[in-house]
Amino acid sequence: MKPAVESTRWVVGFLAVLAAWMVYMLYVELHLPGGGKFLGGSLLAIGALNALFYKKTGRKFFAKTQSSRPFVAGFWLRIGEQGCQLLYLGIGIILAAGGCVLLIMGAA
Repeated sequence: MKPAVESTRWVVGFLAVLAAWMVYMLYVELHLPGGGKFLGGSLLAIGALNALFYKKTGRKFFAKTQSSRPFVAGFWLRIGEQGCQLLYLGIGIILAAGGCVLLIMGAA
């Protein structure tokens, strides 16, 4: 198996767990009084900024991890710089989508 495919699997697996967590958080937040408009707006803003600056943030994070402990540096080296960028883009999309759902469903 190619290392790029394996590293992509790690990133996609993490994003799947994050998406499942976001669905749970949306379920809980929509059943609370108040509707979650503030949280929805915050998630939308954070997600949009994360998706907008994913390349720069991923590049900086990858460079910073390479000077950390060998186990941590090896893990992120295995994922690679493009994997880090994909991770930040996916996190941004998930947060922005969750924020949109909260804003729309919270208003209803």
